[in-house]
Amino acid sequence: MFLKGIIIDCCCVLIGTNIGSIIKNYIPSHIKQSMNVIFGIAAIVIGIVSMIKLNSLPAVILALILGALIGEIFSFDKKIKSFFQHILDKLNFNIPEDRDAYMHFYLIVTVTFCASGTNIFGAINEGLTGDFTILLSKAVMDIFASTIFAATLGFSMNLIVIPQFIILTGFFYLSQFIMPFITQNMMNDFISVGGILTFVLGLSIAQIKHISAINLLPALIIIWPCSKFFSIFF
Repeated sequence: MFLKGIIIDCCCVLIGTNIGSIIKNYIPSHIKQSMNVIFGIAAIVIGIVSMIKLNSLPAVILALILGALIGEIFSFDKKIKSFFQHILDKLNFNIPEDRDAYMHFYLIVTVTFCASGTNIFGAINEGLTGDFTILLSKAVMDIFASTIFAATLGFSMNLIVIPQFIILTGFFYLSQFIMPFITQNMMNDFISVGGILTFVLGLSIAQIKHISAINLLPALIIIWPCSKFFSIFF
């Protein structure tokens, strides 16, 4: 089965990234800031819409707690930040003097494109049915989002497409093996956790409140057994 939706989404991020990097010096800072806020609010809305699809609230809460504990114990955010910073330095990308603020935003954008609930669910849906409508819709939004984000981050954002393609392709092929064991209620809980992560990302992008979305990523895996457990015993 061909990865149409995944390839289209990745290409849109590449196109938007390079357009934004080229015109970044021509975009006033206040426009960059206001557009980031708008995309943050959009992510919050998408997250809320996804969250209301949950089937088992206790399962979702437990997955978030356990996911956050694992993320904090192993310091996923610090390790991934160090990894990307090392790569950017090796490739001689121009990083502003305020490296911490730059890398903080870089990681937020990375998670937005690589591990949002919509992207992952879209990859799973395409892997199962061949329907890439969800990823196509996401690609339309991503081309604009990547243009605005690249106006701040520059050409280094091109690297984000590599883990984006790997992660979405992984879920694309994995879906055919795991879905015989996944019920609709489990899928709804998964979408809900993805919505919460998208909501958290929106808060960070809009600079309302910073919560490490990277440290919450294990919840996307933990939600499967948690949802199954509560569906059997409660």
